[in-house]
Amino acid sequence: MTGHSSKALETDFDSMPDELAEIARAALERVVESGALDVDNWSTQDRSTFCRLLACSDYATGVMRRQTAWLCESVAAGRFDAPPAASYEYAGDKEDEAAIRRSLRQYRHRTLTHIMWRDFSGQATLEESLHSLSALADEMLNAASELAAHVLDDRLGRPRNDKGDEIPLVILAMGKLGGGELNFSSDVDVIFLYPESGDTDGRRALSAHEYFTRRCQRLVKYLDDVTEDGFVYRVDTRLRPFGDSGPPVVSFSALESYLLQHGRNWERYAYVKARVVGGDSTVSTELAQLIRPFVYRRYLDYGVFESLREMKSLIEAEVQKRVLADNIKLGPGGIREIEFVIQSLQLVRGGQDERLQVSSLIAALAELRERGLLQEDSASELEYAYRFLRVTENYLQMIGDHQVHDLPADPNSQARLALAMGFDGWNALSVAIEEQRAIVTRRFREVVFRNEGVATHAGDDGFAAAWRASADAEEWKTLLQEHGVDTAQGFAEQLVAFRHQASAERLDAAAGQRLAALIPGLLSELAGRDNAAQVFHRVTGVLEGILRRSAYIALLNENRPVLARLVDICERSAFLAAEIARYPALLDEMFDPRLFTAMFSAADMQRDLDEQLATIELADSEARIEALARFQRATMFRIAVADFSNLLPIMKVSDALTELAEIVIQSALETAWRDLVARHGRPYYQRDGVERGAGFGIAAYGKMGGIELSYGSDLDLVFLHDSPGSGAQTDGATPIDNGMFYGRLVRRLVHFLTTQTPSGALYEVDTRLRPSGRSGLLVTNTDAFERYQDENAWTWEHQALLRARPVAGSVDINREFSRIRAETLRNRVNREALAEDVRTMRERMQKQLDRGDAESFDLKQGIGGIGELEFVVQYLVLKNAAQHPAVIFYTDNIRQLGTLGASGCLDPGDVSRLQEIYRSYRRRLHRLALDGQK
Repeated sequence: MTGHSSKALETDFDSMPDELAEIARAALERVVESGALDVDNWSTQDRSTFCRLLACSDYATGVMRRQTAWLCESVAAGRFDAPPAASYEYAGDKEDEAAIRRSLRQYRHRTLTHIMWRDFSGQATLEESLHSLSALADEMLNAASELAAHVLDDRLGRPRNDKGDEIPLVILAMGKLGGGELNFSSDVDVIFLYPESGDTDGRRALSAHEYFTRRCQRLVKYLDDVTEDGFVYRVDTRLRPFGDSGPPVVSFSALESYLLQHGRNWERYAYVKARVVGGDSTVSTELAQLIRPFVYRRYLDYGVFESLREMKSLIEAEVQKRVLADNIKLGPGGIREIEFVIQSLQLVRGGQDERLQVSSLIAALAELRERGLLQEDSASELEYAYRFLRVTENYLQMIGDHQVHDLPADPNSQARLALAMGFDGWNALSVAIEEQRAIVTRRFREVVFRNEGVATHAGDDGFAAAWRASADAEEWKTLLQEHGVDTAQGFAEQLVAFRHQASAERLDAAAGQRLAALIPGLLSELAGRDNAAQVFHRVTGVLEGILRRSAYIALLNENRPVLARLVDICERSAFLAAEIARYPALLDEMFDPRLFTAMFSAADMQRDLDEQLATIELADSEARIEALARFQRATMFRIAVADFSNLLPIMKVSDALTELAEIVIQSALETAWRDLVARHGRPYYQRDGVERGAGFGIAAYGKMGGIELSYGSDLDLVFLHDSPGSGAQTDGATPIDNGMFYGRLVRRLVHFLTTQTPSGALYEVDTRLRPSGRSGLLVTNTDAFERYQDENAWTWEHQALLRARPVAGSVDINREFSRIRAETLRNRVNREALAEDVRTMRERMQKQLDRGDAESFDLKQGIGGIGELEFVVQYLVLKNAAQHPAVIFYTDNIRQLGTLGASGCLDPGDVSRLQEIYRSYRRRLHRLALDGQK
């Protein structure tokens, strides 16, 4: 190195603290001694990066001293300006294992130096550095695996299955490598697997298990052995089934058996980060499907917090025993606590939301933030702390390529770390580290120990003691009376019956403890309510539905406000209590901040559904319909809560329920259409020598057509297409007649809408309003539909058409239906017989359907009830449609009354009174439905 070049570095040296400048100059001398170094042509940034590396990293200095020519060539060629690309190739003798080890280690040193250079120069983000470090480890694992296989090829060959296909070795990355966020000098946690049994095809046949055992042992030695060139990675395989006592490599079936029979809670946390290194996607998918049910439960799994608190206690004891207070990974407020927070929330909800099933912590944190599962301030603080501590950890390890997590005690290392982190000395950095660790500790306790700060009610201890002692009815009665329960006798009897019912007696120890922890809080919530016994009966209906899945009990224990909301909902609505008992996943909705708001626009609902369907394959119809059912059930639940909370006026409730049904029908139709088109192609027909795509549409009648759906309403649907006559076919590999295609489409759609899923059926569907009713075709051509309206439709069918509108399918079909409806209502109604027909039909319905008596009035069918009011409106609209076409524009009663008034067909005062009566009736019906009454 020339004297001039030395001066070029002095400015950078002078800007450092004296002790670091001295270290850097000494390091520079060692580099110069090993080879020519001329920095004249280096940029100012490259010289600055070089000096900081000399000052901060003995490891980098050693690599640059041994590889000076490579360093100068890389800087000159600008190779450090981009992330390191995968480029390892071994061209030497595959039998020369010493050469293999040397090649792997030298490649690793060069690539790590590349990564460090970009980091110290400020060109790489934390994500890029972690990704590059993980990619290097992947590359080395794959290279060592292939080199080990080549060495064994001559004697053993490769393992093959019964079909003669080679059986691959699958390397499952765990820990930070699995998350693609590896440290600078970290162990690599891996599990070695193979998909199936077989034998090798070489001169000496071995079973696949024996072969992979030898190959993996050799692989580990290539990476793990310490030679004069150092090591590549310390390989840790203790996360394999049965740990150190288990076999070094296991089959997929053995792993599955282990997870089902022996998998422990802490292993679920470990497998959150599991990722296949390389390999083909088919094997990765198969392994993911095997592991996923163990890691992610289908229901909300709040039991993870119990296990996490147990794990945390063990870790804290270990921290105290090993004096890890300065450990930024395992110590208080360290990286592990951030990982626990994120992974616990993944485990709680990942079974229901596949978007949370990601191995990267940074990616998982982003998903939790986006879904509102972590509040914005918590997510921001945890993300900043994680980045800060991970950068600190990496710079610690870059000093000497040692796997260290303890903050340094010696002044030189403290100064090095402060310089690397960009702080003005150790004191400033130390304060910043402690600030971040304090934040992490606070956020960790908020999530994991969420109930510690929740105030207990006065009766909790007494209720808990009575439950544990299996108190009898008299003892419960006395205790309940002390806490102001008026209906204590009936309440006490219910409590004893519930305490001793078979499902509660058969609970395992963990579930029994969860229930015992819940009961005091539940009774305290009930104690101040006038109808406590009735509410308890409804709540226990919910509890009976979730006892076998006690993670839901854990949910209520972990979230006292949710328990309070459950009690409140059960007090107000028998319908909602029954819904939760049938579908416990609805408990999740009580976390949604929109639950007690009136946010139910069609756009919001569609966005929710799109998000839930985004991760499901288009071809997986069963999964998409199940997701659709979960969405529909949850959204209807939120609407009902807003309804009984008086956050939505009655007509807005009907609007929301109707819009929900439209979204569900359209989604189910798209799924059914895709299935049929994949099998038979699209329906086409010829007209005027031109080939046209045949359309399909759905019209809704009745409550849905009138935008007046209620809870549990049937869907009255009519299905239409525009393919003319016979002979037209689909264009797929197995074509069928268009009429047959549409018949199958409708049957599949109705099946989707009415079949029972784990989340219940979507809707009941009634198709009897189609032309000719039950005897007519399930799906009708639009021309035939119009002829029927012209030639055969009865007055009651014209009344029904008043409440009909297109809701899904082809725009052209929907436009044609609207035209036919308008022309029919204006021009095809027999107005001479209209009054008599309407009066006769109304009398018949009232006689057959009115369930009123001297004690009660049938809101729907009683004289002067909803049905009669609707008949009044329908008669007036049909009577005046020809002269006043505007009266048929709307399909709902309220607005039809409005147009009748605006057209002069009805007195404005009568319009207002009838509208108010109609709203009052509808409001009462909704309340009765929500409270489970007739």
